[in-house]
Amino acid sequence: MTHAGRLGIGTAVLVAAAVLSGCAQPSPQPARAPASTTVVVPGCPPVVVKPVQRALIDFTDFVVHDGVTYSSRPDRSQALTPDRLGPEVFRVSCTYSSLNELTQSELPEATEHSAGFIPARSPVYGLSGWPTACRLAAQHDGSWFVYLATVDTPEASRFKECALDPGRSTQDARS
Repeated sequence: MTHAGRLGIGTAVLVAAAVLSGCAQPSPQPARAPASTTVVVPGCPPVVVKPVQRALIDFTDFVVHDGVTYSSRPDRSQALTPDRLGPEVFRVSCTYSSLNELTQSELPEATEHSAGFIPARSPVYGLSGWPTACRLAAQHDGSWFVYLATVDTPEASRFKECALDPGRSTQDARS
């Protein structure tokens, strides 16, 4: 074998020995951000979960019907009797507080028939003497709550006039 041939074999042996001993370092791989996933819960809008962004939201007690948000105060449960309840208006499709606990992510805007705390598939009723466009009633956590229709303005959210005055007609309730 020639001198050049011995050098080539010797170099190859040295490189192999370096790799096996750990002296040669592999080229570094760029760090990858964890992938986001989409969580789909029946009755709720899909939620994109980004592992590096977490959000636990403290919800108000709300329900959405016919594009209107109705609000209640969790510290003001009502002692409602069945004779004060009107007919069932709808059933809740998604409970946002539960969805947030599951995903711990920023949620999309509330969707039709979603609620803050009323459990999914629970009935929401009209309230005797009130148009459903003004007030609704539902039960959660062992208590009854009355939900008043709200109007959102750039400055604040306020209750609709019809939610405060039982004498308002159904036509007034839509304004």
